[in-house]
Amino acid sequence: EGEKRRKLRSMAYKKVCVEVLVRFFGEGGMRPVELIWADGRRYAVERVRFIERVPSHVPAVLPVRYTCIIGGREKFLYFEPERMRWFVEVSQ
Repeated sequence: EGEKRRKLRSMAYKKVCVEVLVRFFGEGGMRPVELIWADGRRYAVERVRFIERVPSHVPAVLPVRYTCIIGGREKFLYFEPERMRWFVEVSQ
């Protein structure tokens, strides 16, 4: 039953890899600054509210979720350290 529920939940979203400009801090850590879609649209990350390791709705290898304010709205941006890539979840 749990596996079936997980599959249904992941079917509601698709993973979309995005380009992200990132600021690295001298004392360690990083923050996304700008998200860039494949078609070239750019969105400034106004603020990062939370950084936490949580499961995503799509298959991913231990993602870190950044809860960001983009365009005045709260959005989730994920980073997969194992694959060194960023993605968002888009509802289907």
